[in-house]
Amino acid sequence: MRSVSVFPMCAAVLVCGLGSPAHAEKKSQPQAQQFQEVERGLWLRATMGAVMTVTNAFGEGRESALWPPGPMIEIEAGYDFGQYASIYLGVLAEQLVGSRDMGSRSPVSNDAGALALMAGGRFNALTTKRLAWFLMAGVGWMFTQPSLAQYDGGVLIQAGTGIEYATNLRHFFVGLELFGQYDVMNGGAGVGLSPCLKYTF
Repeated sequence: MRSVSVFPMCAAVLVCGLGSPAHAEKKSQPQAQQFQEVERGLWLRATMGAVMTVTNAFGEGRESALWPPGPMIEIEAGYDFGQYASIYLGVLAEQLVGSRDMGSRSPVSNDAGALALMAGGRFNALTTKRLAWFLMAGVGWMFTQPSLAQYDGGVLIQAGTGIEYATNLRHFFVGLELFGQYDVMNGGAGVGLSPCLKYTF
């Protein structure tokens, strides 16, 4: 009776069970996670800077000062339309520095505060994946105090330009914005400079 060698049969079973080494190595490798390097969409933006008045926004006997500038802060919520445009709603607070003529005595402070509800948009005129130069425009309604300062509330218009950079932290953007503003009721014009930090969800 012819004897049958079991070695070839064992080798065939072993190869079929383990599969090819290349296939096993491919299975053991973790799958690369897909994610966006720059997040865009719904965002929150905080701006803190300063505003200088160019024309007098106060009533008779009062004068706004070109220097020192008044502080300003704005909180915005908005949405990116891809890489090129965004819209926002915001709350803006700023201080207008001024003085009141007291006749024979030295002038006294006539500072006024303004709180404005704003809406607007930004358009990226030039942009790469991370860096953008944008143009902005916004309009809102301004509430002012105190009444003694003779600084009335009304429509506030803003327009300006700036740069924005998407950091390697993915969700965070930093930027710098230069803008001009005009309050229609008082005829007051001003310019402002504000750094900003934006977080995109």
